Amino acid sequence: MRAVVCAVAAPLVLTAVAWGRPVAPDFDRAVTAAMAPYYGALVSSARGDAESTQRHLVIFKARWAEAVAAQATAPTALTADPDWPATLARIDAFVARAETLLRAHDLHDAHRQIEGVRLALHALRVRHGLETLDDRLTDYHESMERLVTRASMYNEIVLADADYDELSKDLVRARTLWATLDREAGAVGETAGWRAAAAQSAATQDDLTRLIAARDEPAIARAADAMKNAYLELLDVMSRTPR
Repeated sequence: MRAVVCAVAAPLVLTAVAWGRPVAPDFDRAVTAAMAPYYGALVSSARGDAESTQRHLVIFKARWAEAVAAQATAPTALTADPDWPATLARIDAFVARAETLLRAHDLHDAHRQIEGVRLALHALRVRHGLETLDDRLTDYHESMERLVTRASMYNEIVLADADYDELSKDLVRARTLWATLDREAGAVGETAGWRAAAAQSAATQDDLTRLIAARDEPAIARAADAMKNAYLELLDVMSRTPR
């Protein structure tokens, strides 16, 4: 009789895991599960899709609540940090403000609030050396945005030598961070979507190296936009790929 009970129980355990709903999820797993709809909200708001942003934000909010409920299993370095309660409060505030802005049809500022969520988590994890793939993506995003912003300046001003020097530095940093991100992407990095976006990212980085040297301002801006589009494709992959 004992052998029969064990044989029946095993598939039940496997089914629970396969469904992705363990009975008592730990904090790290719960946060990772929350990040998929988070990226969905982030990329949808960047692309101007309010309905998709709202849908993903609702799912993120529910999954984030599960993570907070499991905070007893979070790394002690995080929960012992004096900024831990304030970080949780900031994340709740970012989500609440994003929801308010979405209701007001202000998708641009809603996107900025959604960005704040990962920045709050990033600051805390980096402080304690607990970086994740999500933090690598945040680092790359920051460097990419610096480059895109500077590349678009040619519409407002004539780029000077110092501007091109800074563009070159921005690109070197973006290349370095991209290499780290792609190397540490794990199973996500093996998906067809990631590999396609990775190829586009590498190609635009090569284009920018050549175009910055040639000081071709309009072409630099176009290549920087292509680099950002490739980044958004990475977010889309992260929103759809279980980890």
